[in-house]
Amino acid sequence: MSDRAVVVRRYLGSRKNIAGMAGALAGVGLHLAGVIGDIWPVVAVGLYGVGALVGPSDPLRDPPPEPRLTDTLRSEAAALLARVQAQAGALPSGTFADVDRIVGAVRLALDRLDQDADQETDRIAAPERLADAAEILRIELPLCLDTYLGRAPSTPEEPAARELGAQLKLVVARADRLVAQVPDIHVRRAEELTREMRRRHGQEQEP
Repeated sequence: MSDRAVVVRRYLGSRKNIAGMAGALAGVGLHLAGVIGDIWPVVAVGLYGVGALVGPSDPLRDPPPEPRLTDTLRSEAAALLARVQAQAGALPSGTFADVDRIVGAVRLALDRLDQDADQETDRIAAPERLADAAEILRIELPLCLDTYLGRAPSTPEEPAARELGAQLKLVVARADRLVAQVPDIHVRRAEELTREMRRRHGQEQEP
């Protein structure tokens, strides 16, 4: 549907149009009652204009909510993985496996960041962890891939592939650290419940 059709459709259902239509119908009613003669179309149009002018405006619609950064990053991660899969023939063996591992780790961190943290320290650290995830997906991974794919034709393939592998291993390590830094709230709550139950049952340590 075109933008113009959307605007027209929206106006037809608006309060101002309804008020205008009520005025126009009142003009027709006056004609049928014998109050006005052949000029009733002009009167109806005039009453429509008055009704539309003084009619109440529609309430402002709330703008659609902005997507969460975690959801945006998930979409970007999926697109990045699909890109690597599509270019698998131009990339060294093992590249897809490394990227898949990195993307999987970042997704896990994003899932945990969506959880409501219990501890204030986790809530304070969340923006920094989210920035780390964005840097991995938006800067480091694309830079590694683009550097390899954009090398000069005269560049030997073997050393370029070796450098790409070394770069991806560094990103893998960073993604693993990110996961370790973002706690799983549900696991932590279960562990705390277990400790509390042991305390109540007089078992301060595991048997």
